Amino acid sequence: MNKFEWQATESAPRNYVMTIIGGNLSYHDDSGSLYVPDKSNIDHGWGKGASSHIVGPDRKPLPKRLAIGFFSYTENQFYEGIFDLPYDKILKMFQDGYYSPNEGGEVTYQQVVVGVAPGGAVAVWLRGIDKTTEVFFGQAEKIEGRWGSLTNATHITREEYVRKSILYSLKTPEAVAALHQNGVPIGLWNTYRTRYLWQPVLTGIQLKKGLINHVQYFNGERDYLNYPLEAAIAASTRAVPKELHFVGAPPGATGKPKLVELYFNEAEIFDAFKKLGPNNQPLQLEIRNEVIDGNNKFTIWLRNDKDKIELKNTKIQTYNT
Repeated sequence: MNKFEWQATESAPRNYVMTIIGGNLSYHDDSGSLYVPDKSNIDHGWGKGASSHIVGPDRKPLPKRLAIGFFSYTENQFYEGIFDLPYDKILKMFQDGYYSPNEGGEVTYQQVVVGVAPGGAVAVWLRGIDKTTEVFFGQAEKIEGRWGSLTNATHITREEYVRKSILYSLKTPEAVAALHQNGVPIGLWNTYRTRYLWQPVLTGIQLKKGLINHVQYFNGERDYLNYPLEAAIAASTRAVPKELHFVGAPPGATGKPKLVELYFNEAEIFDAFKKLGPNNQPLQLEIRNEVIDGNNKFTIWLRNDKDKIELKNTKIQTYNT
């Protein structure tokens, strides 16, 4: 009853390339461990798994401990840590499962995602179809590290290897110059975990099946939302959204609904949440659709009971379904 089909995968934030030197997730019953995929440069996005190696038995105990060592290129720094994971919470989440709109029924998690970020940030998420949920966040310690544990490229210096790895990750000299100018935002990934009492409000939009298909949060979590939200869900706090996707049309529209994808500007939306949502003040993220001169126009607003801020820098993409 306490064994499940799951695999381990690794994650790192985009634009801050990392390498896991070695990592293991120790089983709860002390029967062994599952290794975290390692030795590759990773920057696929916070909470997004980079790879998954099919090893070990299909069904195995869930992890109770994480041992991890990694290298942060933008800091030229090794980190290491051993962390106790919330096994009881992880077990309950696997046992309870959740409803998946894509599968049309109950499913459970399939992966344990281990994330590493600059400053020694370490996160663990459970990931499945339609859903990613954070279960742990910790802080690794700086260590000297052994350069040979990272690469066998002894024909170039450490400085040159780090420089080339960063350039390959960022793609352009301009992006590298911006990194040098702005520095590495130590502590950013802990800031992403701040939760607010907010819910979406759709104005002038009829959702297909009453479903917001995809919400990606800055803290690496991912979910869907039935709309309008049930009372218990509406009363829950959530991290700041990074992306939000839905299929909908204006009420009474005769044409096919459109897929709408919103990509929020990080600086703008965090500034708005900080200004309007202190002390768990209830917030509404309003997605407004108006027909102006025969064309649909979307505007995005964050509001509390007194003030509102338009999120003018939100990138909005629409597609025919």
